[in-house]
Amino acid sequence: MKYPFLLVLVAIVFALPACNSPQRYQANNQTAETWLASNAGKASGNLTGKWKDATYEEWGDAELVQRGNKVSGTLGNYEVNGVVNGSRVYLALMADRWYYYSVEAQHSGSVLKGRYSRGVPVQLTESKSHEFEFHRMNVE
Repeated sequence: MKYPFLLVLVAIVFALPACNSPQRYQANNQTAETWLASNAGKASGNLTGKWKDATYEEWGDAELVQRGNKVSGTLGNYEVNGVVNGSRVYLALMADRWYYYSVEAQHSGSVLKGRYSRGVPVQLTESKSHEFEFHRMNVE
């Protein structure tokens, strides 16, 4: 064949739009919403405020707002959607309309500690998840 590179290039150009189809975004969003809804409960405590990464400084700071058992805000470059059930916190982290990470953590005063993994729902096995710890920042 004279132009194999050209054929591969054409195949990639036509395949890429299917990778980010509206159906994939909808499925990703639905999975995150279902996971969050299944973990929602009555909240104890309040996460509203600014938080600093205490484990991996790559995340950046977080600013969270809690209304009832719902949590929203930002964590570094990610939009946060989450729920609280008692002192358990479940967060889904989104960028560009796609949920990339999920977090399951315990809230205790000024510490939010647990594990995160790529994708939703969070996978808590040692090989697929990583430590997640944030400390509430003092606001003056």
